[in-house]
Amino acid sequence: ENVTFRIDHELKETLELIAKEERRSFSNQINVALEEWAKIKDELHPQFIRDIKEALKSGKSEPVWKG
Repeated sequence: ENVTFRIDHELKETLELIAKEERRSFSNQINVALEEWAKIKDELHPQFIRDIKEALKSGKSEPVWKG
């Protein structure tokens, strides 16, 4: 599908460089980057939720991600 959005100039330049290094189109590189982000987010989400709950119990103002 086609999606139109605004992107920071420096981020665009970074993605263009990565795309060139990996011999991909800019569009394909964005797709790969978003797929990787979604996978990482899905993997990290349960731990992040546990960290938030732990921080709330301990009285800390915000959780610290433990990796």
